[in-house]
Amino acid sequence: MADKVEKAELDVQVGQVHYTPEEEQRVLRKIDRTLLPLLCLVDFFQCESTVIFRGAMADQEDLDKQAIGYAAVFDLKDDLNMTSGQYSWSVSSFYFGQLLAQYVFIYLMSRFPVTRFVGCIVVIWGVCAACLAAPNGFAGFTAVRLLLGFFEAAIQPAFVIIVSSWYKKDEHSIRLAAWISCNGLSQILGALLMYGIGLSKDTAIATWRIMFLVCGGGTLLAGIVWFVLAPLGPDSAWFLDEHERTIAVARLSSERLSQDRQSFSKAQIWDIITDFRAWMLILGGFFNTLASPVIKFATLVINGFGWSKLNTMLVSLPAGAIQILFIWIVVVGIRVTSFPRYWWGVLACIPSLVGNIGVATLPSSSHWGIVVCTWLATILTPTQVIFLSLIASNIKGNTKKAAASNGYFILYAAACIAGPQLWTKPPRYTDGVITDIVSLGCAIASFISFGLAAGYENRRRDRLSSVASDDSTADCDLTDRQDLAFRYTL
Repeated sequence: MADKVEKAELDVQVGQVHYTPEEEQRVLRKIDRTLLPLLCLVDFFQCESTVIFRGAMADQEDLDKQAIGYAAVFDLKDDLNMTSGQYSWSVSSFYFGQLLAQYVFIYLMSRFPVTRFVGCIVVIWGVCAACLAAPNGFAGFTAVRLLLGFFEAAIQPAFVIIVSSWYKKDEHSIRLAAWISCNGLSQILGALLMYGIGLSKDTAIATWRIMFLVCGGGTLLAGIVWFVLAPLGPDSAWFLDEHERTIAVARLSSERLSQDRQSFSKAQIWDIITDFRAWMLILGGFFNTLASPVIKFATLVINGFGWSKLNTMLVSLPAGAIQILFIWIVVVGIRVTSFPRYWWGVLACIPSLVGNIGVATLPSSSHWGIVVCTWLATILTPTQVIFLSLIASNIKGNTKKAAASNGYFILYAAACIAGPQLWTKPPRYTDGVITDIVSLGCAIASFISFGLAAGYENRRRDRLSSVASDDSTADCDLTDRQDLAFRYTL
């Protein structure tokens, strides 16, 4: 019944909370209107800085060697007098920065309010992005890029924690998809931005320097907006009244979810090290990312099969839109069907698997067939959304959640470093494509292994609950393995 009062079964800080479904929906809409635009804004500039870097580093004479970005000529390599070896190190330095940062951020995200932490990091990261316009040589540019990777590494792990601290489990996938969709949007707008700036001939400084200044300035502005407007948590949200805050907290408590805390637990680090289910999600993300060099190499594959450089850029543009389309097909499917989320992850791997097989096997004369297969091969973001949403929904405990989210991106950075090393034999890049196919198979195995293990544990806890009760409160800082009243989302 529409007017039936829904009760929160568990106590929260303000006592027993009673609220109607209409009140809950009103609170949810307010959270979405305030929090989601901020997440999208910051993530857009994170992705945009990567797209701009790829385009600025592209070189027309050495396109098949660079393996990144669109076929635009911005002369960054020549301006900085980089050799091919130095160029490779400047690319990798970003991911080395990410690797170093994640270990530090596991601790910092546990000890400090994650919202304020993100605001500070985004401002610093924006300054670093703008500073990429300043260096006049390899050493300076690589050093700044290392710092950019270091500070940018905090953003997505923190966003996973923020989503899990504001939304119920069945709301995670769509909210994660909302800001991750900015990846595809940035591919489209980034390419147009590079093209527009690249047309400018009479500029006081090199066009690639203008790109980094624009990106850095936008990121800095986004950081300031985030710092001013981003709420600390559901219990203190400035855009909710007192009753709405209690509803926002009770929503989480009803599913044994907890808010962001400022505590670090060594025991929870050991908990995740020995947690098979958590490792399946983290390793699954690694395998999915190991298949991602095809995103950077797609333009080279297309160009290698007879497309001109200009036409290569044009036919590559739909890839970003296709990414967004498939993200929303998957998350809407999760929302409106009872199909387990991990099975949607398996399905999300199939387009990329088919695309890679097509790139490896289609005849060289099938120009449009190769193009379509590169579009399909790059559809990896929906799988990332599902892995991250499963982490958000199934990892409990303040320190463990930070460790899981940052651990995912530690292996993400490692895969970004290792993956491109196999893409060395144009035009099909057979070794890289085979690696993609094997990696996607391993990602599918990770989804299925997690689903089976989590389903078994849920049934075990159901049996235990019939003979024993759990007296812990929903918002106490227990891990998902310690809280026997917690049930895993499949």
